Amino acid sequence: MMGQAVGHLPTGGNIKEREFASFTGSMLLSFCAIESFSASVAFSMPHEDRFNTLDFEMYNRTSRFWDKIEMICHAIPYQIDKSQGLFQTIAEMQRWRNLVTHASPYRVEPTDIANTTSAPRRLHKPFHDKEYTRRVDLENAKKFYDCAYEYIKLIGQLTGIEPRAMAQYTVGSDDTAKQKGPSISQ
Repeated sequence: MMGQAVGHLPTGGNIKEREFASFTGSMLLSFCAIESFSASVAFSMPHEDRFNTLDFEMYNRTSRFWDKIEMICHAIPYQIDKSQGLFQTIAEMQRWRNLVTHASPYRVEPTDIANTTSAPRRLHKPFHDKEYTRRVDLENAKKFYDCAYEYIKLIGQLTGIEPRAMAQYTVGSDDTAKQKGPSISQ
């Protein structure tokens, strides 16, 4: 579906550039969905006695992604295996996200080579931090999306926690009514 929608994006650039931007964005959003869902579940866990092993304050102070995932899975309890399956894909997603995070935008312009026998062996600087571009395609965008969906489904089933957020504003008709909101419901 996304591949078809790319041709209708109101952004600049040719179709390949728009496709690249769409796939990159969807892959990042898939990883962000895992991070966000994990944080929401961790926020809800202290309210349930069966997850009392999760120290939410420590979770909040922890900055490393895998430390947070491990804290949640330990509290469930659920054994993580990063060498295969779902958590292996999540590890790939994190490595890819880190490459994107530390990369700089670039474009390699066409290079005219006057003499192929005396041209330098390397015509462009190596892009060691640009490896993320090799993974940006429809197949990986789908893989990342499916992984995020499976992770959310797994953690939701294991915990019974399905966080939802809602904002509600109420305006009364009399003079004493005040605007309320946003209210968060779980």
